[in-house]
Amino acid sequence: MTPDDVPAPPSRPPLLGVCQWFHFEAFEDVEAAIELMRDLGVRHLRTGISWADYHRPGGKAWYDWQMAELQRAGMDVLLSVWHTPPSLAEAPRCAAPPRRLEDYAEFVAQVIIEYGDTFAELELWNEPNNLYKWDFAAFDPDWRKFATMVGGAARAARRLGKRTVLGGMMPVDPSWLALVEGHGALRDVDVVAIHSFPQMWWDDAPSWDDAERWNGWGHKVASIAAGSSGRPIWVSETGFATWDRLLERPARHAQQVRLLEAAVHAPVERVYWYSLVDLHPDREAIEGFHVDEHEYHLGLVTYDGTKKPAYARFKQLLRAADTDLAETGAAGAEADGPR
Repeated sequence: MTPDDVPAPPSRPPLLGVCQWFHFEAFEDVEAAIELMRDLGVRHLRTGISWADYHRPGGKAWYDWQMAELQRAGMDVLLSVWHTPPSLAEAPRCAAPPRRLEDYAEFVAQVIIEYGDTFAELELWNEPNNLYKWDFAAFDPDWRKFATMVGGAARAARRLGKRTVLGGMMPVDPSWLALVEGHGALRDVDVVAIHSFPQMWWDDAPSWDDAERWNGWGHKVASIAAGSSGRPIWVSETGFATWDRLLERPARHAQQVRLLEAAVHAPVERVYWYSLVDLHPDREAIEGFHVDEHEYHLGLVTYDGTKKPAYARFKQLLRAADTDLAETGAAGAEADGPR
């Protein structure tokens, strides 16, 4: 990649939001997150509806409540829909494809009809090229099932007037994007999302973002720009864990701040920081219970409510962005005024 391939910096910093997943019937977690987001001054939230949880007893009632609360709080929601119900899957696992691929499009249409006024954009799946989220090795090695499923869901969403985002790829892989586009997955998709966790990599532990391939946000975005066919690129997840694996305790707070500051200069329209609140130590991460301790320390706030230094910096960055936007708007209004 040459310097000419790197996207020019945006005219203003990307819109900054947070990502927070809510466990099934975790009512208090939603209420606490809303209070934190109000304090931060953040309005853009990426969260999800688990297709599998929706099918549990009480699932619809839970999501009726969650989406109504977020709407009442004035949140601008990017809604991620994923997790195959095991009863509908090729194998009894949430990462397996549905036996009938059209089921996903039908559920997406149902979500839009029931909750469409509570969210702004719809994200189709999450990290599909991550085996924990879509087991392509066992069920979809050529990616045709995923492309057919997501392509159908995007068409359904477009018919219902809802903008869609391709679930953030992790790792960021131009060849994967070209493959699923070749199968027709992107025809009706509006935005391409990526996930990247710079400096969350080490020799003898799980890889988040290979250090040898990290050359800055500009290079990361440029690597897939051609494959996005002019679609906007969003960073729908990035973050940095405050767990220090050598000390075996929380630390690295200054580094989390630095990575947050770097992310807000990514040459994209939007960046969602993962996450607002640490994962509670009594809960299981997607890899399993404390398999990777870093999964439990990615928040701006600890699970027991302590605000990390990055929380205050996040608030400052939002205020600065709001000021820049207001000044830009005022300048534009003055330029458009009487001559």
